[in-house]
Amino acid sequence: MANSNFSRITWINALIGLLLFAWQQYDGEIPMKIQLMYFAIMIGATGIPHGALDHIIAKTSATSNGQSFSIQQFLGRYILAILLYSASWIFFPGISLIIFLAISAWHFGETDLSNADETWQWNLSRLLWGSLVLMLILLSHFEETASVVLRITKESEIAQITLDYIKNNSTHYFSVVISLFFTTATIAHRKNKISISYLYIINLVSILILCSQLPLLPAFALYFGGWHAIRSFEIIFKFLHDAKEEMASKPLTMWKNALPMTFLAAFGFIFMAFIWQGTGMKMDPLPAIFIFLSIITLPHLDVMDKLINRQTKR
Repeated sequence: MANSNFSRITWINALIGLLLFAWQQYDGEIPMKIQLMYFAIMIGATGIPHGALDHIIAKTSATSNGQSFSIQQFLGRYILAILLYSASWIFFPGISLIIFLAISAWHFGETDLSNADETWQWNLSRLLWGSLVLMLILLSHFEETASVVLRITKESEIAQITLDYIKNNSTHYFSVVISLFFTTATIAHRKNKISISYLYIINLVSILILCSQLPLLPAFALYFGGWHAIRSFEIIFKFLHDAKEEMASKPLTMWKNALPMTFLAAFGFIFMAFIWQGTGMKMDPLPAIFIFLSIITLPHLDVMDKLINRQTKR
């Protein structure tokens, strides 16, 4: 029943994406206020909350393994990772961007293919699939993406040359990656079969098609908040519910328990923006949002990676 609730939500999100697309077709464009509102709702309602249970996941995992758990040590490592990655964005924005794209590709692929075995063929398929998702969203909005990348890298000449190269060869590389994915996934499936329903595939593909047609902000929000976060919640709920965690008695109860850390993350973003402006630098919202999501994704990736590895070995 819980699984059907999560699936129902992703289908509702696909419908909302379709309505946004219809609005765009009818009116010529979606007003920026509506784009920002939709983005804020999706990131605030599911995007950030799906990572706000990391401390509960780590504690439950340690307890089930008979290990001790210290919330102070966990938060210390978590915050340290955030601070180090934040510093990396300041001093090495280009390298930090590459790191974010790489970990996002792995994280998206790992979540979408969470029931696949931990073989190198399936792990490669996960990375290739996540790369395809990123390429579809970013390359179908190339001008918007390029603008954000250049602002993040402070108009780097290397970034400009790289973007020009990608623009001229994007179709070729997308074709190569999609061919590699289907080849690798076919080999992996023959050796270690997995079960994925047709409705799951149709749901995911429909969302990705809509992402390619909507502007960048709602496109990212639709996949990240409307699909990835919901499927992550599904994985987390199954784990905590099976572990008899009281806060995961129902999906809505679990989501409510994610709100305190969600508000803390929101406060962190406001504080980051305040510090940014205090330095005298111009506040640029899109790069700031992008960097904020990246620095909270890094430690979250480690928690989810261990959780999914644990579930695939059961």
